[in-house]
Amino acid sequence: MNPTETYLGDGLYASFDGFMITLRAPRADGDHWVGLEPPVLLAFQQFVHRHLGEKTNEQAGTRL
Repeated sequence: MNPTETYLGDGLYASFDGFMITLRAPRADGDHWVGLEPPVLLAFQQFVHRHLGEKTNEQAGTRL
């Protein structure tokens, strides 16, 4: 594990290199990863807001 990574839960880690967010999911056959450049991150945030809106995340106790 990279010391600059943050564990998000469900086997998913996140890091930020100053430009993009990288999501990493360790697997026995090698890590799976996705790099979210700023426009892709914005599109993902819009997707989350469109589908979850202001629903409450009861498990975390926070609003999305």
